[in-house]
Amino acid sequence: MCARSPGMATTLPKASEEPLAKWVRSMRTDSVPVTPRMIVMALEMAINAGIEERAFTASWSWFQGFKRRFKLTLRARTRIGQDTQRDGDKALATFAARVAQVVRDNNIDVVYNADQTAVNYEYLPTKTRNAKGEHTIWKYPLFLVMKTKASKVKAVVQENLTQRHGFGKTVWKEVEPLQEKVGCRIYGNPTAWWNSGIRVDFLSFHFAARSDRQDKKVLLLWDDFSAHFTEEVTACAAELNVLLEKIPPRFTWACQPADVAWIRPMKAHLRQMWIDSIRRQVLRHKSQTETFQLQAPKRPTLLRWITGAWSGLADSIILNGFAKCKIGAEVEVVSEPSEEVMSSVMLSDLVARCAIEDTIDPLDDLDINSDDE
Repeated sequence: MCARSPGMATTLPKASEEPLAKWVRSMRTDSVPVTPRMIVMALEMAINAGIEERAFTASWSWFQGFKRRFKLTLRARTRIGQDTQRDGDKALATFAARVAQVVRDNNIDVVYNADQTAVNYEYLPTKTRNAKGEHTIWKYPLFLVMKTKASKVKAVVQENLTQRHGFGKTVWKEVEPLQEKVGCRIYGNPTAWWNSGIRVDFLSFHFAARSDRQDKKVLLLWDDFSAHFTEEVTACAAELNVLLEKIPPRFTWACQPADVAWIRPMKAHLRQMWIDSIRRQVLRHKSQTETFQLQAPKRPTLLRWITGAWSGLADSIILNGFAKCKIGAEVEVVSEPSEEVMSSVMLSDLVARCAIEDTIDPLDDLDINSDDE
């Protein structure tokens, strides 16, 4: 018999786990995100090295033991503040009632929602109601802000802002045709974040051409950022007959349709594209001797990923966002995609069969504990 440390899997010897742990550490050293699905990839590489596939089932309990033995952790997702679910429910009830009152008072038929995410893009999905009680889902072109260097010459900076969305002449030659190719609007600045000027362009692009804008108001829900409500932005919104409603700042997780339902599947899709890219890079590097250098996606590739994630977002997920935030009383919450809800038993079974790709939360990276050296 072979003695094993407490928690050691019954079918995988320590000598086989150690190279796997070393691989995880090397990936973290090279700043490569390491998720459970990439550990499965490493196990597949171990099989290629001579370990029989049936000799080891990568169960969820084995994965937990593997983390303990090699002092690895999952980065926990956190929420700012100590607000409870009850606090969120109360804020949502107040917010939903306020939105409903605004809709009634202004005879509004169309409610828009926009949100800005950490990957620096903003999208404008909409939900409308007609006399027959049917639901129409519109997904508007993305507004993306990418990082670019600013000129040191003020006149050039101003020219870039007014004529080329913030990009210099050389970069704009690449960016301008990409806008038409992928169907989005692309801006650039040194912080890769929205500013007041971009928000004005956002409002003008989506609402200036409305045929009924002179006598019909629409409602736009977005976060309570100072740049969303500057004098310039609010004046533009008033001119376009757009009412701006603030999402409660501490409760976007309960009151912002995008945060409630849309961002997670979009980021999961983007993360999948990134993981697939890393996988290809690692496999190509196997036959090379130099140090592995992770290559970021090129601008056209990144734009294709983002627009693909947006266009592939199901209408039912958008409906769920509005319904869960109680915007539109007649909208019922529809079923979530099955892969979003997995029992621990099913998850363990999928891991054992190396079918983890669509089940583990891709936002959770493995990291190394600070005291493990």
